[in-house]
Amino acid sequence: MEDKNIQPDQQEDPALYKARFAQLLKRRKMFFGSLIIYIPIMWVMQQLAPKSMLTAFGIWVVIMVAVMLYSALAVCPRCGNYFHMNGMTLLYFRKCLHCQLHVKDNKQS
Repeated sequence: MEDKNIQPDQQEDPALYKARFAQLLKRRKMFFGSLIIYIPIMWVMQQLAPKSMLTAFGIWVVIMVAVMLYSALAVCPRCGNYFHMNGMTLLYFRKCLHCQLHVKDNKQS
């Protein structure tokens, strides 16, 4: 497998860097938003139709797996590796697992 690390002397286009960073933040918001919405959905389902809570939970799990895969494949704007994955390990830290770029450091360095 080819290493996608970008050397410090190979600076990218600032517009591409900002686009990748915006995509990373959007995917993180989607993941955490779908995680947080679980409790309100289950409460509403319990109030409306308690017998269909299992179906709602199954739908939520499928959506969560899809969003998790989508967010896990977000590329780090600095190094070009997956931001949240190191090998088969998926960790939602606030820093890139390869180059330690923080999610609040949206300046190209």
